[in-house]
Parts: sequence; C-alpha cells; structure tokens
Amino acid sequence: MKIALVNPPPLRRIERDDLPNYPHLGLGYLASSLEKNGFDEILIIDAKLERKNIHDVLYDLQLFKPEIVGITAMTHEIIQASKLSEQVKELLPHCKTIIGGVHTSILPQQTLEEFPSFDYGISNEGEITLPLLISALAQKNDLDKIPSLSYRCDGFVKVTSPLDWIHDLDTIPFPAWNCLPKAREYPILTSRGCPFQCNFCHPYGRKVRNRMPENVVKELDWVATTFKPDIINVYDETFGIDQDRTFRLLDLMKTYKIPQRVKWWAYTRVNIATEDLLKKMKESGACMVGFGIETGNAEILKKSQKNINLKRAEELVSIAKKIGLKTQTYFILGHPYETLETINDTINFAIKLNGDLTCFGIMVPYPGTKIYEMARNGEGGYRLIAKNWNDYNKQIGNALELINIPRKKIERLQMFAYLKVFIKNRRYRDLIKFCWDYRRQAIGFILKNFLNKW
Repeated sequence: MKIALVNPPPLRRIERDDLPNYPHLGLGYLASSLEKNGFDEILIIDAKLERKNIHDVLYDLQLFKPEIVGITAMTHEIIQASKLSEQVKELLPHCKTIIGGVHTSILPQQTLEEFPSFDYGISNEGEITLPLLISALAQKNDLDKIPSLSYRCDGFVKVTSPLDWIHDLDTIPFPAWNCLPKAREYPILTSRGCPFQCNFCHPYGRKVRNRMPENVVKELDWVATTFKPDIINVYDETFGIDQDRTFRLLDLMKTYKIPQRVKWWAYTRVNIATEDLLKKMKESGACMVGFGIETGNAEILKKSQKNINLKRAEELVSIAKKIGLKTQTYFILGHPYETLETINDTINFAIKLNGDLTCFGIMVPYPGTKIYEMARNGEGGYRLIAKNWNDYNKQIGNALELINIPRKKIERLQMFAYLKVFIKNRRYRDLIKFCWDYRRQAIGFILKNFLNKW
C-alpha cells in the first residue's frame, strides 16, 4: 500500500519568510514507525522544508499515486490542510485522507465534522495508531478497536478511546530522514511531555517521558555522520528537567565527539536551568539556549502559572552570555488582564536582557488551553475576534484582542518592541538584517495597520 505523509505549504506568502530549515519531526517518526510495521512504499512531502507550493505537492502526489495521504496541521494550518485534502480527492478519487497534529488531537470530533474532506483523524502520538489504522483499512477490519481514532460511521463522527502516551520512547525507531532531502538543521527529541501548567500551552502529556541517554546519543551520532547538518535542534518541551540523566547524556555526547562534529541548541526553563547545566551544555557542543520568559511584569507572570522568577531569568541570560552561549528569549503580548503598562514592562525587560534573538508573539487562544476557555467566555479582559482558524497564528494572526487594547494597538506594540530591542541596545546592523529577513511581514504589517489591506 502506497502512503504519502504531507506537511502542507503555508497558506499566505507572508508566512514564507519564517519557513523552517529542518524537516518535520512528527512525519519522520510516523514514516519510520510505518516502515517498522512492514509498510515500505512511503513518500514524505515536507512542503515547508522543500519550499513547495500546493501545485508542487499535488504534482508529487499525482506521480506517486498513494492510496493513503496523511496530513499534519496545527490550528492555524487546519483550513489549508482541508483544502489540500479536497484537492487530493479530486485528483485521486479513491485515496483516503487522514488528518493528525495538535488541532485534531484537541478537537477530534469537531475537526471531522467541520472538514468533511478528512476521512479519519488521529489524536496525540500517532506512531501506534497510524500503522493499526492502515492495516485495518487494507484488511477491511472494524475500526472501533483502534485507539485515538476519529472516523465517520452511519452519518456521525465516532471517536474511539484514547491511547495512553508512549512511555518507552526507545521503542520508536529514529525518524526516517532517508525519505527527505538533506537539511541544514535536524530536530531531535530526548524526551516528551511537560509537567508545568502554563495557561497558554497544551503539552504532549503532563508526565515527562525520557529516552535513555544511550539511545539519544546513537541518534545524534547517526544524524551527524549521515547527514552532516550545520546544527541540531533539541526539540524537548523543556530540556534538563532530570539533571542527573541530562548530565549523563551530555557526557556521552562528549564521548561520541558530538561537539567536534555538529553544534546544537535547546529550550530550557528559568526554574530548571542552573549555571552547571549551562556550562555542561556548552562543553558538550551547545551553541545557544532558549528561555521562555513570556512577560516582564511579575504579577502577570504569576497569573500565567509560568512559575518562574524575573530576577533569576536575568541571572541565567547573563550566565549564558558569559560562558559563550547565544541566547533566545521569548515573550507574549496580550496576557489576561494585560495593560499598556504591563506590556511596556515586558518590552523594557526584553531590552534589558538583550537576547541574541528576541521573539514577541501575540497571545493565541489555542484550543485545549486555559486561555482558550477564558477567551470563549470573555474572561481576562479578552474579546475573541477570530473569523476562522487561519487567524490562530502567534505572529501574524488575528484571533484575540483585549477590551482595553484593540488588536491593531497590540500589533503596533509588537512591531515597536522588536525595533526598540535593537535600537536601545545600539544593534543597528542586527536591525537591518532583521528588517531584510522579515520584509514580507513588515509589508503585511503596513498593509494591515495603515492601509487596511489584508
């Protein structure tokens, strides 16, 4: 049976400045899990990595002629995924389509009811469910015993019992990067899940499930040897929670001479990172570390349930810089009960930290989060203004505003925040590069906010 797995292209040209240079990790894992279960005719089309448009994707599918097309989509991509599914069915009438990804995981029944072009939906981790579904379709078996599946039955959408999270991650084969062109950057997961309760986030499980360090370093060695990337992105939701296990992994990386072959970076948390951890990361080949700080106002931070301290954030960014790690700092504008004063606190704190890369997103009420429920109920000073799921993009979306701060005002503050970080720190060369790299977003901002053309 021929199976195609697709990461669809962005819907709008404005999104093409921010396309990844690394392959889609979920599709890599799904492909290797299919191969492990005896399916060997697999095509991965990562349209974002390969810079393909919708016509390119359809052309590839027409040549391959799959019987199954699996599509992944986040919330702001679900409409684009449904349009692709419609076009696939026009092109290949006998082809079945499967939708997966975080949006379907949170809204399995609603997704199939809202988008009739999808035949099946898979929730949460698909490495077990997808091979079971395809085997059942091939043998024309009943689907009601397949976990974490949504499908149509007698005119209704049926959702089966959820499968437990995969606890032994070492049983999952390494991602099938052989099915994709070589990339400059590769992602790797050393763990899945996050135990923290941030009100804007929905993690893949509240319990952290770790891979054995020996298993992780074998994958690192394989990727560095086979694909020779410039950098590896450690994709953990929070790197370093179990420091004994993390230090063992970092020591193994030195044993395998990973630092001499490839650089890497990771996200961690202010309430987890220590000076020893950052030093050990640097010794093991890390070139950069990312911190999600979210706000520069202590009261807003407390309400976000982030459970970090601003003074500690300042200390850790300073430590990282001193030991030679580049820093990324991430902030959100538009927390519940946000005011112009608290937003200015965030901007000023970002200026003070002066990370090598500073990111300002606008709050998005993603389904499954506390923010989503607050926005739907008009709590926290929120007004939900989204017209459809396309608006649920943290950089250029239009899902949410505050009653006391209109959306356009928040977007202008976002743009000025980026400019201020560069100008206040006299980073004029970085500012020129930033403006060039994100010129489409800048044009889109001007069209939307000053010429009312969007």
